[in-house]
Amino acid sequence: MKPRRTIKPVGSLSLLAMFAVAGAASAQELTFWHHTYPPAAEFIQKKAAEFIATHPGVTIDLHDDPHGDYEVKLLAAIAAGNPPDIVNVLDYLFPQYAGRGILAEVDNAAFGTGSAAELEALYQPQALSGLTIDGTVYGVPEEFNTLALFINKQHLADIGIDAEDPANWPKTWVELFDLAEKLTAADGSRIGFNWVWNLDPYWYAQQYWPILQQYGCDVVDAEGKAAINSEACVKAFSETWKILIDKGIGGPNMATVNPVNALQDFSEARQSMAIAGIWAPPLFSAEVQENYVVASLPQLDPANPKTLLNSYALAVTAASKNKEMAFEFLSFLTADSDGYLLSTGYVTGRLGWNETEAAKTVRGTEIFAEGQKHGSFVWRSPSWTQEGNAIKSAIEQFAQGVPVQDALDQAAADIDSVRSR
Repeated sequence: MKPRRTIKPVGSLSLLAMFAVAGAASAQELTFWHHTYPPAAEFIQKKAAEFIATHPGVTIDLHDDPHGDYEVKLLAAIAAGNPPDIVNVLDYLFPQYAGRGILAEVDNAAFGTGSAAELEALYQPQALSGLTIDGTVYGVPEEFNTLALFINKQHLADIGIDAEDPANWPKTWVELFDLAEKLTAADGSRIGFNWVWNLDPYWYAQQYWPILQQYGCDVVDAEGKAAINSEACVKAFSETWKILIDKGIGGPNMATVNPVNALQDFSEARQSMAIAGIWAPPLFSAEVQENYVVASLPQLDPANPKTLLNSYALAVTAASKNKEMAFEFLSFLTADSDGYLLSTGYVTGRLGWNETEAAKTVRGTEIFAEGQKHGSFVWRSPSWTQEGNAIKSAIEQFAQGVPVQDALDQAAADIDSVRSR
């Protein structure tokens, strides 16, 4: 890690920033690990400075790593007996972390509530469900997300389409890929649409999960047996992921790989449409920030929409020596829903987040709020990472020409092997 430094205005994200107050009466140092996202780091630093101004003796050390490296380094720190107090954890990891005794149960009193039910009442429906294991809540959302389609309206205007008119938005995957084909430049200077490729398994999962739900594809069946190679799953991947490659308008060879800004091609106007969350715009270029429209996520059947729910949540480790203060800071931090939304694009999931005056100034608020009503979290498993990697490998195999059925058969065998251990 880099040396700590005293809080000051932030122009770029450092690996470790320290907020300190002089004359501490009883020192409590909170270590806070987070995945790299510069707007979030700047906001957390600002809120930490506010918090320690009223809590003499408290310091908050913020450390970050890019998403793909973050979980690896976090588990290594925990295994070494040196866990941070506060951690940023994706919802799919909660069964694994809670099952290993890594996370502390949420302190309801820190949030001004007397029970888990009262805590849940502070949030949108389902916001805590992905962070609850066997009836115990182990974290609170920093982000309670769903996905939508971002469209560069200037690119559509170039081919004579008004993207401001919802009637022109692609409602189905077929319509999306047809439009993408029209927008793709033969010389490769513009991509109509592409998935995010070559990152970690969860980046893949959050893209394919709503599609699998729409097609009736289960990763595992009711008995816990892999079902990712079923007819429904083969059809889902063939008609959405593989078709881009078959048409020659997408795929890993056309994508820029950036673990900090996975949407770099859209952000820099090289791509016309992208699937993302409400958190995405702060990293868009000035040009794209002026020209994007938020549309509903395409569907197999628009009359029966299915979307993703996911949460990059905040939790306190069971080994923390400052649990009470850590939860008090998390309550203070996440209560500022408007601040989070305007500074980072994050939706904290607090009830009524979309009804504030601040939310009404954010493009797409109504689209994301509606999408939250039709979403579900990815499948739950203590071995999720290995299972997600098996599906990621299958996608990357059929992207290189392996038949979809064969690639998914291998993924199913790998998942069953992992689950049998």
